[in-house]
Amino acid sequence: MIKRIVCIMLMAASVNAAFSQNDDKANILAVERNAADAFSKHSIATLLSIFTDDATIITPSGELITKQQLQQRAQPINGLTLSDMQVKVKGVFAVVTGIQTETGKDASGMAYTTKSHFTDVLERKNGGWFITASQATPVQ
Repeated sequence: MIKRIVCIMLMAASVNAAFSQNDDKANILAVERNAADAFSKHSIATLLSIFTDDATIITPSGELITKQQLQQRAQPINGLTLSDMQVKVKGVFAVVTGIQTETGKDASGMAYTTKSHFTDVLERKNGGWFITASQATPVQ
């Protein structure tokens, strides 16, 4: 009888953990989509609220920037779409990989489109998920 109760409790705990991780993954994907939308709409306040204060960002051109420098980087972007996202949750951290396609105008006013593989590391703080590191590598 005790073995049966322990077995039922373990099954319930594993089902609860699976639902919790699915909720985390959905919330993390929502953060990623919100960031892409904020870039596309030049919503700097929203964009900055998605990143931790000490975030480290490596742009597709290999430039290392901070959260504070992010708003200048966002200005020429007209659109940012995400695809093929995969999420791995590891406690209070999560890793998201995927493909981002960025459109905009460069310093000379010429239109551009770049496609990059990206990796974002998110941290759970105060009940929410925030990007703490981001890196993008252009796809040839």
